[in-house]
Order: sequence, then structure tokens, then C-alpha cells
Amino acid sequence: MATYRARSALGAEAVTPETQAAAARDDFVTYDEPNGPDLDATRWSPARLPLPTGGEHVPLDPNAELAVGEGEVRVTIPRFSLSHDAFQAADSAKYLIFSTRQFQLPPDRPAAFAVDLAVKNIGGDPGDYRRGMAAFQVFDLPVSKRAFSVVGTATRVFAMDEQLGSWGAREPFIHVVESPYEDFGDDLTRLRTCEVTLDRSSSTAAWRVDGRTVYEAGTFIPERVRIGFGVWTMLPVRDGRSRSLEGQGLQARWRRFRVRGVDA
Repeated sequence: MATYRARSALGAEAVTPETQAAAARDDFVTYDEPNGPDLDATRWSPARLPLPTGGEHVPLDPNAELAVGEGEVRVTIPRFSLSHDAFQAADSAKYLIFSTRQFQLPPDRPAAFAVDLAVKNIGGDPGDYRRGMAAFQVFDLPVSKRAFSVVGTATRVFAMDEQLGSWGAREPFIHVVESPYEDFGDDLTRLRTCEVTLDRSSSTAAWRVDGRTVYEAGTFIPERVRIGFGVWTMLPVRDGRSRSLEGQGLQARWRRFRVRGVDA
């Protein structure tokens, strides 16, 4: 099993006036404002990916450094080391944490899930998300195999819409969408509000960053979801070999996990 090294709690420098003001204005309910020194095991658990050959893969890169405190989780992987030559999901996921809580989506109104996210690429090319990105995810793996994520590099922001073959979807797909004229100044290194809104009444999903819609789609919306966060690459395994390790790494920060329209 992969492991990680826990670092000391974070300081108050993680809070910015912009995020404090946004928190005061929104009507979200907090799911977790991590106080450290580690993740709360009653709220979070490492993901467990089923392997086609049987058993499970736990995507926690051995090089990952975890720091928790002052309402924030920070994961730093100076150099990716986790890979897989045969199973794509195990190769792509470098660090992945799921909520222990499952949220029931109301049938008659939208529900929203949000976090403040900042990303710094370490080496590599932040213009190419496939070589290193951070994600905030809302998903239903047991039933619909659907996942809705806001992902980003230091310079780019995307919506990711998935139906996951790794969990047995009959017609899997992964779509990564960028809205080119939503201008975030080529800068996701400072905290940005990332939100996924799911509406069962209209079968609509929307991905927003700092209140601006990156993507919106009519689609199947599951009845129950969890949330998660992680670090990924997204280069296809080719000729039986991983291509995801090129000496690059990534640092990501997630602050104030919150929900609206569901019980926290």
C-alpha cells in the first residue's frame, strides 16, 4: 500500500481577504474546515480503486507530503513516483481522497458542492493538464459511475465530466472542457472558488469557478454523491508502459469543503 508523510499544520497565511469575504457572503454549510494535524478519519478516507485482476489499489504517492490545518489541506508531491503499466486509473491517480459521508441529492432543487482550490505545478508544463493537475470531485461510483470535477493546473481551469469504466460503466467516457473566454488571468496559484451544482429536477450539471460558469450540461444526475480531492495525470498508457512520470510534480491546496442544498 502506498503511504504519505504528514507535515506540520498550516499557518494563517493560507487565508486571503478574498476568500474570507467570499465565505462571509455565501450560503453554504461547511462539511469540513480541516484543523489538523491530519485529516479527520471520520470525514475522509483514501480512495480504493478496484483492480481488474482482483484486489485494490490505494492511490497515495509515496512522495506525497500532507499538511493539514487552519481550515486547509495541502498536498505536495515534489516528483510523481506512483504509476501503473496496465491499469489506467491506477496510473493516472497520484493522490486521491474520498469523503466518508454520502450526500442525498434532493429531487426538486439543485445541490451545490464547493471548495477553494489553488494549484502550483512543480516542473513539467502547466499548459498541459495531462501531466499534472489537481481536482475537486463530486461522484457516485457504486450506482451511476458518474463523476463531476473542477480541475486545474497553475494556469488553466477545466470542467471534467466522466462515466467511469474503472467502476464498471458499460459506456465509459471522460470529457475535459475549457471555456476559453472565461479569463482567470492564467493564474490558479491563488485560491479560487470551485463549485459543482447538480440539479435532479432539470437533469443539469454546472461547473463554476469564482462564480463563472466553465461548463453546463444536460445529463443524468445520480441520487447520492460523495466528494473528493486529488492529484492526477492523464496520459494514456501506451504499449504496456506508463508515460506519466517525467520528473514533474505538483502542489495543491483545498480550503473549506462546503455544501448547499443538502444536509452537511
